[in-house]
Parts: sequence; structure tokens; C-alpha cells
Amino acid sequence: MQYLELHNVEYGECVVLGGGRGEILMVDCGSMNRVRREDGRELSLCVSQGILERYRRASSRAFLLSHCHRDHLSGFWNLLGKEPKYFDTIYLPASPCDALGRALLLEFALFVFVFLRDQTDYARANIASLRLFERAARASGPETVRGLAAGDSFTFDNVTYDVLWPRREDYPFSDLFANAVEDLNVALSSPFLPECAAKFQALKREFCRAYCRAASGMPLTEELVAACTAPLLQIDELAAELNLLPPAPDVRELLNRSAVRTAYAEALNAASLVFHNRRTQEASLDDILMTGDAAPETFDAIADQFYDGYYILKAPHHGTASHWSHIFSELSAEHLLISSGDYEKGGKIAQEYAEFPAIKHCTNADPCDWCRSRGCSCNRMAVCYDLPSAPGLAIKCPFVRGVQSEAPCRIYTVGPSGRLPCLCDQTPPAPNAARVPSPAADRDA
Repeated sequence: MQYLELHNVEYGECVVLGGGRGEILMVDCGSMNRVRREDGRELSLCVSQGILERYRRASSRAFLLSHCHRDHLSGFWNLLGKEPKYFDTIYLPASPCDALGRALLLEFALFVFVFLRDQTDYARANIASLRLFERAARASGPETVRGLAAGDSFTFDNVTYDVLWPRREDYPFSDLFANAVEDLNVALSSPFLPECAAKFQALKREFCRAYCRAASGMPLTEELVAACTAPLLQIDELAAELNLLPPAPDVRELLNRSAVRTAYAEALNAASLVFHNRRTQEASLDDILMTGDAAPETFDAIADQFYDGYYILKAPHHGTASHWSHIFSELSAEHLLISSGDYEKGGKIAQEYAEFPAIKHCTNADPCDWCRSRGCSCNRMAVCYDLPSAPGLAIKCPFVRGVQSEAPCRIYTVGPSGRLPCLCDQTPPAPNAARVPSPAADRDA
């Protein structure tokens, strides 16, 4: 990895790793906000006119989706809609199965797909997950798409990255979520219901098996895509009849319970792809831990696979306290990525991150009580080990001071003004930082 760019997509995430030969790996691209408050632009335009064009001259482009929440996914769909062949490779998260082989995230999504037909944000998120592999394959070609889960690996810029989570089988879903899915299935299991109920259950099992095969990590084919599409279309045709069944109101009531909706959202987060580079020798600048929106229990489950320290650590779930893990306090990191932004349902940046002994790179300081209360960036008193001469305060960085157009760490926050330094308290950008091309494009010019 030659550089990293953390894009300001408000309450969402988009991290781009740049390689030495001009290639890029984009990890997530989405937002819950429609407009970027910093400049008032539609975020869909920021993606299609900004991010898409920024990396157009890259020698190759790969995309990795950590999980199926809109704040990580919506921009990806926007990119594919504008330019279907934009990515040469697309990595998508597998849907884990419990100890009995049931893909509970998919099962729950199918119930929402059928019984909540009003296309709320809740329903759209579920539909996106159900058609994830199909839609990506139809746009870019099945040969470009690959499912990832624990035990899989991929290569970028001559570095191998290992996926640590989630495991495909024997996945530990929370009791609350697992019980909710069980209650949904029980509601349609009576032998006295019309035939459409049993047919739905059979098609649901068929779809989940096909989806898991598509996400198995093997090369995706047109046949595998069709095997996912066919049962979903049949389920769609049954929806009207299913919604007239006597238990349908009970199913809708259960799906709309606040606790159940939250349990599903948390289950999707907990199943985020977590990956890091594979060390071949000693610690290096390639050491990076990418966490998606993984939950604290996720990090507990894979703690023994972590290195003792990383050059870059990405804070999960926008740096909120709910996803802080005590494991982080046991790791060292020189740089911490926080993709934060204003959103009515989002949380504040956790105090633990502000106090974390690393250089923080944040896309938005508004959700940070530390910065708001003190009126300055926490990095003003942070020691940076990447300075040209010797370790020193981050404020002495030549990029921060505006005397050099490249940061020694090659880590940038990218916003309307271009590539910005690590201080989040309105420090003017360095010379030429407002130019649109990325470092990869600069080298190709």
C-alpha cells in the first residue's frame, strides 16, 4: 500500500487504498446522508462526479464491501449505475450460517421482503442484501465477483490480506435475533395454512442454499446467479397471497418491533468483514486492520488472530462508543481512521478514540465532544512517528504546515477542498491539496 484516502461521505464510509502500480482497492462506499453539509452537494454527485472520476485513471480497481448497510453500500450502487464495468474485481461478504446451517440474516431479509412491501428504508436495506451478488454480477460480470469470509484471502499491491471474520458456519448469532427468526418461521409453519406458506418456506431454503453457494469463494457463474434469482422471483410472486394469510399481521408486528429491528441491524454489523494484511516478516507500513462495523463481541472472538500492533487501525461503526472494544486498548497503532458525520441516529465519537495514542484521521469533527469542548484537534498534542527527521508533534508535519504537498504518512482525509491534513480544526489545506487527482493519477500523468 502506497497511500490511503479516507473520503468524507458524511455518515458513511469510503476508504481507498492505493498501490504502487496505480491500482486501488476501495473498501465500502456509502452514506446515510443525502447532502454533504460541508458544501451542500448531493452525495450521489460526490460519488459519481468526485470519487468515480478521481480514480478513473487507476491501472485497476477493486471494491470490497464489508456489510450490507446503506451507509457502506449506497455509493457502490451509484458507481455501478453510472459505470457498470468500473471495478475489475468485487469482493462481497458471505452470509453466515448458524450451527444448524441456517442463514438467519437471509431468512430475516426474506420475511421483510415479503411482509413489509412499503419500501421503507428498512425494506430497501433487506432487498439490497438479497440481490447483492445478482446485481453486482449483472453489472460487472459474474467473473468479477467473489464472496469472502473467514479463512479466505485476497491480494492487493503484492500484499496478501486475510479475512478474519465472519466464519461461514457455526456462526454465533445473538439469542434475541435467532429467536426472532425462529418466531417468524413458527408463524408460517402450521400445517393448516394454505399451500403458499409451505411453498414459501421451501423457496426460502432454496434461495439461502443458492446464495451461500454463490458466496462460497468459488468463481461466480451465470448458473449460480440464476439459482439465486429464480427462487427470489417465485417468492415475489407469492407475496400478495402470503400477506393475506391469518398470521401475516403477527409477522408484520414482529418485524416492526423496535428491539427486533435493532437486533437485525446489530447482526448485520457484527457480521462485517474484518481483515488484515498477512505478515511475512516483521511489522511494516502494510500492517492495517480493517473492521467494517464489527461489534465488540466480534473482536473478542478473533482477538487471538490480531497482531500486537498495526500501522493503521480503522475504528468500527464511525468511532461510536457502542462498538469500542477493550481489545483496542491492548493494541498499538500509529494511525487511526474514523469515518464520522452528522446523522440523527448516529452516535458521538467515543472518548476512548480521542484519547487513543495514535494520529487520528477523522472526516468530521462535529460528532466529537472532545474537539467541540476544547476547540481544537486532539492531534495537536499527538506525537507522529512519520515525520521526516524524528518523531514529534503532528503540528510539525510539513503537510500540516502547508510547506509540502505530500504527507509523510501518505494518509489523507478527502473532502470538498481536496486532500486535507490530520488536524480537524479548520487548518487550511496544504498547497495543491485541493487538486482532484489522487496520488495514483499524479504518477500516471
